[in-house]
Amino acid sequence: MDSKDICIEIENDEFYSKFLVESVKPLVGENISVTEQVNKLTQGIEKLTKSLESQVLAKHNDLLTQASNISDLEAMLETVRSQVQVLLRGADKLKDRVHTPYHELETQTIMLERVQTTCNLLRHTSKILMLWNKLIAVKDNPTKEAMILFELNELISDYDFKGITLLDDVLIQVEQQQKKLLQSSTDLLQTSLLNGDKVKLLQCFKVFHNLQCTEEQIKCTVDSILKDLRKEINTALNVQMVSIEVKKSSSGRIAPGKANIMNAQDFKIKLWDNIDKLFKNEMYNSCIKVVMLQNVVNELHAIGNFRNIAKKFWDELSIIFSNELEKSPSTVSQSVEIDFPKLLKCFNDLLSRLKCKNLEMNRSCLTKWENSFLSKSLAKLLEPVRSMWHLNQVPTMDQVDNAIRVIAEALSISLADKNLSISLANSVAKSIKQMNVEAEQRLSMDSDVAQIIEAPTSSQQKNADLCNVLHYFTSQIKRVLANMNSMLPQESIQIVQNSLKDISSLPILNMFAESIKNSLYLILMTMHDEPDLIRAEDPTNKTLSCSPYMKELQQFVSRCKDIYLSLFHDKQALNECCINISKCCIERFMQHVCNVRPISTYGRAKLQADCKHLETSLSPLVNDITELGDHYRQLKALTLLLEKKPQDIAKSQHEGALLPYSLVMMYLFSYGGQQLLAPHACAGWNTHKLIQWLESHKNERDRLEFVAGALQRYQNHVRQNQITCYDEVYPILLQLLEDARKTLKK
Repeated sequence: MDSKDICIEIENDEFYSKFLVESVKPLVGENISVTEQVNKLTQGIEKLTKSLESQVLAKHNDLLTQASNISDLEAMLETVRSQVQVLLRGADKLKDRVHTPYHELETQTIMLERVQTTCNLLRHTSKILMLWNKLIAVKDNPTKEAMILFELNELISDYDFKGITLLDDVLIQVEQQQKKLLQSSTDLLQTSLLNGDKVKLLQCFKVFHNLQCTEEQIKCTVDSILKDLRKEINTALNVQMVSIEVKKSSSGRIAPGKANIMNAQDFKIKLWDNIDKLFKNEMYNSCIKVVMLQNVVNELHAIGNFRNIAKKFWDELSIIFSNELEKSPSTVSQSVEIDFPKLLKCFNDLLSRLKCKNLEMNRSCLTKWENSFLSKSLAKLLEPVRSMWHLNQVPTMDQVDNAIRVIAEALSISLADKNLSISLANSVAKSIKQMNVEAEQRLSMDSDVAQIIEAPTSSQQKNADLCNVLHYFTSQIKRVLANMNSMLPQESIQIVQNSLKDISSLPILNMFAESIKNSLYLILMTMHDEPDLIRAEDPTNKTLSCSPYMKELQQFVSRCKDIYLSLFHDKQALNECCINISKCCIERFMQHVCNVRPISTYGRAKLQADCKHLETSLSPLVNDITELGDHYRQLKALTLLLEKKPQDIAKSQHEGALLPYSLVMMYLFSYGGQQLLAPHACAGWNTHKLIQWLESHKNERDRLEFVAGALQRYQNHVRQNQITCYDEVYPILLQLLEDARKTLKK
């Protein structure tokens, strides 16, 4: 049987396969007995033995060849081993040749290093002794002494001189001398700061610089000053000590039943007296020391960069004050919140006295008290405004005066600090806005608020009273600002002034203005019904009376001014309203005058007289008619226009008249024959429709195109009917239209 077959047989046999795994378990539990198992194993071993014998017999030549190759390999390995032994012996010899000089060189290097160290020690010893002798000779010059001591310390720190008996005493005396010099300079520094002796202070810092301890000394000095100030601040804000002082000063003079009130008032007075003394004395003296320290250091440019000593000190001082105030009892904190401007004044006065440019107040440390003060100030400003409206009635002048007084007080207490003034100005602006909102909520918007037929209604009277209250309120605030103009920051004034811009009687007045203008328009519309405008008489040498519609207009304007507009006290808004009414009236009057059809020579003279009477009619509204500007000049131009011939009108228009071309051309149509229809007649409109169109088309280009359409229609009519000549005014109208279009292109 082939060896492969035997292996396969053993692998597939259930019994033999169990012996092929790595961990063979006992087969005692099998169904085959032990004897049978041993016999079967013996048979398997015999099969394997026979298979091996047959394989060895079949391949004995190959096995013999491999065995001889193994012998050759062993011989080669022996040769390599002998060569390796020779190589190792050579490496040992080379190692000896390298290590021996290396050890010798290392030994010599150590010896040289020791010699060099010894030389350096001797050299340093010599120099130390020389400097020591030099130090003894300059005992009266602290600056030079400090310089020599610094050099000695540098030399001493380079090596360990322990065991050199020659220097033992010197080293001890150098250390003692340095401590003594540093202590004496530190004491002199404190004395110089106390006495303000700048010369000695300079000497101290030269010593510190030479000893290389300037930064440390500055820090210690500043920390010591801050430590003392912390105690002083704590003492000034100590409520128990303040109470004891108050009791001592007020004992025996407080009436029964008023002890608490007087004690509270006395406590407040004593607390602020302590704070005031703290800033004027202790804090000022300490700051002066630091500022002097800063100035001295700045003069010694070579000692390093210490430009922010005073600034850092001030920032630390502000933080310390804030922390101590934070830890103080509620009674102290509340007093500071109520009278916060006093605290700011103390800070600002202190900075002003110090006259140090780098110092600025650190407001962030006082944010808590400032915010609380501003919150209470805003509540105080809003309270009188809200209280005066609680009954939904028009406030009295006394109530308004009370609100003004509170606003004036708020602005005045902030004069010492710009930032606080701006913050309070914003609070004042909020109270002004609240006043305006409260008034606007109570304005009546009933249907009769703009009627101008009957006597003023209760709603109209109430609206006028509300407007007058607001006007009085704003005028009084403006007076306060004017009185404080030189003291208040311009930013604060601007904030308050901006808040007043939203308050005006104009919105209510404009409601009356619209009603008045509408009535005026209706009166002016009756101009076209006047029989005198077509009267066939020569007006020369005749005195022309005022037209009936103009008399009605004059009476109406006078009545409106006396009965309705006189209710309002806001002269600026009233003047603006009256000017608006007057301008609209003139504009509408000119539109009607230029579109009266038909019109006679007498009618033109009558309209010319009405132009002059219109000035009189508007006088109740406008004291100086020239305030109407271009509208007044156009009215004057219309007066002159009414007495000119078409050719003269065209000439004056070409020379630069004030009246719009469209309006002049509409007027010139009145000189034409029946075939030259006016623009609105061409459109089939009545006068009312024309006026509506003019109001909705104020652009001159649109109006010119409207007039041009009428001229084009007339031209077509002439051509269609083969009329031999145009109307006399037609060429003039064409020339004006061309001139108008050229003007618009410029």
